[in-house]
Amino acid sequence: MSKSVRAKSGEVEMVSALRPATFEDAAEWYEFASSGHFWFEWRLAALRRMLAHVGIPLDQSARALDVGCGTGVLRSQLEANTPWIVDGADLNLPALQAAPPGRGTILYYDIEEMQSRFVEAYDVVTCCDVIEHIDDTGPFMRAVVRHLKPGGVLLLSVPALPGLHSAYDEAAGHVRRYTAQTLSAECEDLSLDVLDVRYWGFAMVPLLWLRKLWVKPREGDVSVLREGFVPPGDLAHAGLRAIMRLELALLRRPPLGSSVMLVARRRAADA
Repeated sequence: MSKSVRAKSGEVEMVSALRPATFEDAAEWYEFASSGHFWFEWRLAALRRMLAHVGIPLDQSARALDVGCGTGVLRSQLEANTPWIVDGADLNLPALQAAPPGRGTILYYDIEEMQSRFVEAYDVVTCCDVIEHIDDTGPFMRAVVRHLKPGGVLLLSVPALPGLHSAYDEAAGHVRRYTAQTLSAECEDLSLDVLDVRYWGFAMVPLLWLRKLWVKPREGDVSVLREGFVPPGDLAHAGLRAIMRLELALLRRPPLGSSVMLVARRRAADA
């Protein structure tokens, strides 16, 4: 039977046995993660556009699981913009303890255990900026899909363009960056039908090239993450948010981007 651990607000349900944080090399990154950051706003806008494009209603009730939820930024955004009940699962206990309460449950849960109460329990599973941290994604992706109901929807988002891999990616624990093709390949042989895959953050590509040149590796130095992710002041942040809005208005399907997103549906019956 699972137990709960007190968090800063609400509780974390301890479904799995406590273990070292999976992504501990990037633990400091959570200090900079907030829904007010332009990048998180951009990712949410891209997600909503993708789901609307493939006909997934955002105004109807659904039960969702945010895998690798961290401090719950995406989970909170989804619950604020939809009537969904969103559970969040992660293996970074300090991050989960910092997550705000919501309609869903905060779970310390290794999804590869595939516990029966969660298997085929969700209409939607989101897994955003997670699989780029994993060396062998096969078992993890199979576990992700098993949490979807037949006919349920999976949404993935990952850093894009291998040529942009930099000291920031190393500090953040990124094993790889993806293309549309390599992200689609993650869904092969998984009883999934890919509905759409597209880049987002086209205007960020030259900025990430500059980041690659500017941010130098400094082992154990959290400033690498800060320099690579936090805009240098309010004016810069406002400018980046304006770029985001302009791109969203002008480009429905960018030819490239700093990230790539995929939406797929689990087949109603496995082949």
